[in-house]
Amino acid sequence: MLTLTSVLKWNIWGQVRLGLVVVELKNYKTASKARVKADKKASTQVFSSLLAKAKEKLTMTGRLSAKANLNGIIVELITNSLHQYTFWTNNWWLVRDESLLPHARVYSVIGVDGIEPSAYYHPETNTALFVNTEYYGQCKSWALGIAAAILEKRFNTLSVHGATALYKNKGVIIIAPTGTGKTTQSFKIFMSEHGKICGDDWAYIEFPDPIPSKAFEPLIAKQPEKALYMRSETQRENPWLRPIFDVSLNENVVTEKSECTHTEGVDMCRLTGKRCVFDEGESWCYYAFENSRTLVERERLLGPEKVVDSIPVNLVVLLRRDSVSPPMQRLTPDEAISILRKGEYMVLPGAGPKEKWGTISYEPWYNPYLLELDNSRQEFFFRAMFQNYSVPCIILNTGVESIEETHMRIVEELERQ
Repeated sequence: MLTLTSVLKWNIWGQVRLGLVVVELKNYKTASKARVKADKKASTQVFSSLLAKAKEKLTMTGRLSAKANLNGIIVELITNSLHQYTFWTNNWWLVRDESLLPHARVYSVIGVDGIEPSAYYHPETNTALFVNTEYYGQCKSWALGIAAAILEKRFNTLSVHGATALYKNKGVIIIAPTGTGKTTQSFKIFMSEHGKICGDDWAYIEFPDPIPSKAFEPLIAKQPEKALYMRSETQRENPWLRPIFDVSLNENVVTEKSECTHTEGVDMCRLTGKRCVFDEGESWCYYAFENSRTLVERERLLGPEKVVDSIPVNLVVLLRRDSVSPPMQRLTPDEAISILRKGEYMVLPGAGPKEKWGTISYEPWYNPYLLELDNSRQEFFFRAMFQNYSVPCIILNTGVESIEETHMRIVEELERQ
């Protein structure tokens, strides 16, 4: 059983009165507010030693566990962090049959003496270990990455780091580095009259074996998460999200004006050009910290009729953000694969360590969460998608056009399919 102290760490950081209802913000502030240093190929000796220390701590504090179903791959979380457990059990479809053994395990253990916040992956056993870090984003993405490794090798499945949406029964996958607008654009489709949301972070695409030389039925992209782990700063461009975020699970949302770095003058916000929300009487701000997150049930946004769990793959959209590239470019399969494989992008605020913001970096396939990267397999699947299944691919530059202009380009391309 977890200690009372760990339970009490789930703090209520403020209250706001909406009509006659008092809303208490469910917000947890993690010590590490971003991804910690990682070893994705930990040796058996190192990993076994660290895992033994973690298990010793679990014996002292008690443990919580839950099995998640990620596209048929069962991943079990074992933790003494109530925060990790709460987000995990609200994020995934859970496996209720206790007799089913997991394909993979994720240990997340806090309070281990003598070890700085860090993460380790042991490929031979499909096991991950997080030590002294409760930042959920890294835990979630590694769970996806572990399942991806198993699905790729055993079940002919491509894992894509991208947002998925449906428009007039046509499906689009938006693949892009963090901060270029994939969630924004998927939401634009979602909020349109004929649009539906699937997922905003990940998709699994299973290919038949053998893959036909000329396919006549579309590929299907499935998302494994029942909730959206959203950047809470999304609320700045979408004010209607605030009451939804207010009743959702939050991570590292700013609850004190003194913690905000966007204050200008006495009571103005540099981001909005308007009066600071704290000075307007609010008890928290969703965009005061670039890496705060909200875990939102998809159905809570615009209702269950606007949600789907899978889409046909009719269009792939890549995004970039710079001041020199054209607004839109149609890509040949070779061009698309070259861009994806290189994965060049500019690190924007909220993505990666602060000291790297504004620098050029590389994420092969725009997917930093592939724990067992196999470039040849990635290229094989993407080439089959573009050639055998004739899926068109375009790249849009969100740095030279407005959100609405980029949205209309995506809609027009979907209308063409």
